[in-house]
Amino acid sequence: MYENKLYDCNYTKQVKKGGFPNHISRVKKKVKKDTDKLSFLDKIMNTLFPALKDKWKNVRKGKIKKATTDTSGISMEERVKELINLPDDEFNTKLLDSDLRRYLTGVNDQIQKANIWIKEKISPSVFDIRAHEVNVSGMYSKTYYANSYPSSIDFLWTRDLLNMYTKWDATWFIYPSQKHEIESTLKRRATQLKAEIHDAHDKGRTLDTDLEVEYQDVENIRKKLSTWEEKYYQNSFYVTLYNNQTGKEKEANNEENLNIWSKKFEQKMQWLWVNVKPAALRQDEWFDSTSPLCIDDLAIYRSMLSTSLWGAFPFISNDLIQDEWILYGINLHTGSLVIFDRFSKSLPNSNSVIFATSGAGKSFTVKLEILRYLLLWIDVIVIDPENEYKPLIDKVWGTYVNVSVNSHQYINPFDLPPKLEDFEYREGDLLRWKIMDLLGLIWVLLWWLTPEEEAILDSAIQQTYQLKEIDFESPAEGKIPPLMEDLLNVLEGTDGGNNLAIRLSKYVTGSFGNIFNNYTNIDLEKWLTVFSIRDMEEALRTPAMYNILNFIWTKIRSEKKRRMLVVDEAWIMMQHEMAANFMYWLIKRARKYKLGVTTISQDVEDFMNSPYGKPIVSNSAMQILLKQSAASIKALDKVFNLSDTEKTRLVSGGIWEGLFFAGNQHVAMKVLASPYEKDFIET
Repeated sequence: MYENKLYDCNYTKQVKKGGFPNHISRVKKKVKKDTDKLSFLDKIMNTLFPALKDKWKNVRKGKIKKATTDTSGISMEERVKELINLPDDEFNTKLLDSDLRRYLTGVNDQIQKANIWIKEKISPSVFDIRAHEVNVSGMYSKTYYANSYPSSIDFLWTRDLLNMYTKWDATWFIYPSQKHEIESTLKRRATQLKAEIHDAHDKGRTLDTDLEVEYQDVENIRKKLSTWEEKYYQNSFYVTLYNNQTGKEKEANNEENLNIWSKKFEQKMQWLWVNVKPAALRQDEWFDSTSPLCIDDLAIYRSMLSTSLWGAFPFISNDLIQDEWILYGINLHTGSLVIFDRFSKSLPNSNSVIFATSGAGKSFTVKLEILRYLLLWIDVIVIDPENEYKPLIDKVWGTYVNVSVNSHQYINPFDLPPKLEDFEYREGDLLRWKIMDLLGLIWVLLWWLTPEEEAILDSAIQQTYQLKEIDFESPAEGKIPPLMEDLLNVLEGTDGGNNLAIRLSKYVTGSFGNIFNNYTNIDLEKWLTVFSIRDMEEALRTPAMYNILNFIWTKIRSEKKRRMLVVDEAWIMMQHEMAANFMYWLIKRARKYKLGVTTISQDVEDFMNSPYGKPIVSNSAMQILLKQSAASIKALDKVFNLSDTEKTRLVSGGIWEGLFFAGNQHVAMKVLASPYEKDFIET
């Protein structure tokens, strides 16, 4: 345990010209601020106790040269600071009275206890260093270093490491070399090799093939360095393997498991002609060299050109890396990462579809995508049929809207949309579009309308708006829109509208009156908004989703910015032709307003059997297929043209495993989330 003491850190008198010690800061040629003259401890104390900053400034300037004898009303912290800033010739132990000594002793005890507590928390229970492995709290590890590389090696060779299903850490230390130094070294080596080749020719000996190849390599490197095609680096490459077992296994089993994976790793590297060796008798240094401390204690270097260096990194797929991107998972084919930006300009649209059976991880995948896009400041709106996104709302401070019969949050379907800045309107365009939306909603509410009823309803809606002084010729800004009950009153007094009024009355005066017959009292200002329809009656889920989507679409058109709209359990919309048509229409036009629509469904057959199912998939540039049932594979095969291997993977795959389609590419993928993300969004 280290002893903690207080020291006088003001060395301005001891250092020449009143400078500062080198280990604290360098003296600036021109001091612009008075605070730059402060010593290291002065700056710390000013930060900890800003209220005493002015008093301390006087102490530092010499206005207060002695400790205050009258200690009434002065805190212990202030007294300590005064004593610290006293010159050495004025300091006297008599200034430390009993109260101050007890205070300093208590602070020192607290520091020692805190240090002991921290060490107990971070220290392993066992740290046993052996010749070829290390035991850290029952976890055995073994470190390898790259001793030599072949003259020719395949790009992305390190991706084989990612396919090893064991715990491992890999570290690269890269040291740039000076151009003139390496050119001089290569010139001497080329001269030596050329002399050996000439000597072999003069004496009639058979030329060593390796010697000639090395000479050609050296000359090729010299040429590339001189033309700046390449740069030269010294690099260290270390890999630490851990035993792959978890739980309370015996130590012998852990060591045996580590040896098995060590042999597999050595075989992989031998197949690549990369010579690796265990750090024998130096296993105590693996911790510093392969942990994120940027300390190369092993210090075993090998030279490498820039092309060979970047070819060794496994994450260099240009078509998957965008300027703004998120991580989706691991490529099960190559072990590399699946990194993608659904809002990329290279894609025809920003829409996506996700199909999976219940429990396959589709909601988790969407929540993970939402969480990562929120970090890129992209607003997200969710229609949640099962109340699965409520915990996420509580953690990211979003808006939760409960749409149900007993809810006090309403959306008035008669609200007029705002005008768009980049659109040239004719008189009555806004009202005309709203009437078309209302005809679609009422069609879904009543499940069927004859052509005669449509005509009657069209005329009645126009009369309803006229009662609020809103028509095709007068502007609607600043006027209160009507309600559903106003339309009901008009229908009751219209010839042929009595039947429609009776069918519509349950949404006004009946048990469903609160849903569609109130003024709007919600807004979409938060970066995450969730509309929950779990408590909605089954018969009203489709019209409720229709009304919500219409409201969202109105808001989206009013301001163009990148957003995500997640429609969970979209098969509900597919049950009604008018609702499915609206869903398809929204997805088709989303790109113009920088919107990316995510369509989720677990009932693949019902979704695909809809005449709008396949067009929705075709208008989604990104598709994710997770675990499927054997019955749904046939419906997916007609759309995605799956191979036999892909069908088998979808049927027999585990949770979060499936296929990722992006444009013309598709790979097998497993969704990857950190432990913190899992705890944050676990359903």
